[in-house]
Amino acid sequence: MKKIIVLGLILMLSLIAFSKNSFAAKMKAVNVHSAKFQYDKALGAMKGKYYIDAIQHFQKAILIKPHFALAWAHMGVALHRLGFPSLGIVSLQKALQYDPNIKWAKIKLKKYIASPRR
Repeated sequence: MKKIIVLGLILMLSLIAFSKNSFAAKMKAVNVHSAKFQYDKALGAMKGKYYIDAIQHFQKAILIKPHFALAWAHMGVALHRLGFPSLGIVSLQKALQYDPNIKWAKIKLKKYIASPRR
C-alpha cells in the first residue's frame, strides 16, 4: 500500500515538474545559441557592473548576428566603462553604422569623443 502511494506521489510530482508552465519546460525552450539570449545575458551582466562578462556576451551575440546594432552599442558603453574609450567609440560608431536611429548611442558617442580620457 505504501509503495502505491509513493509511486503515485512520484508520478504526480513528475507531471507537475514537466508541465507546460514549469521552469524545466521553459528552460528547454531557451536557445542559448541565439543572439538575443547572449544579448540579454550581457545586459544582465551590465546591470551588475560585470563589464568583462558583458563584453564577452555581446561579442557572442555579434558573432551570431554581425549587424546587431544594439549589441555593438552596449558593448561600446561597457568598453568605455572598463577604461577602453577608443574601443568604445569604435563600437558605438559601428552600431550607428548599422542603425543610425539609436539616439542614446549618438549622445554617448558625442560625449565619449569630447571626453579627454581617450
